[in-house]
Amino acid sequence: MSEDDVAARLAMHEAVCAERWKQAKDRLGRIEMVFAAIVLLLLVGEGSVVALLRRLIDG
Repeated sequence: MSEDDVAARLAMHEAVCAERWKQAKDRLGRIEMVFAAIVLLLLVGEGSVVALLRRLIDG
């Protein structure tokens, strides 16, 4: 295998890895947004943590 072949294969590998990493970061960003929405709904939604704390404090 020549030096040019190795360089071409390495460049292709780096391009593929960069694209896969970009896709993974995009997916993780979407997952983080979903988790943040769930946490927000748990905190301020009906039957939320805030309501539970009020009931505990008010006795």
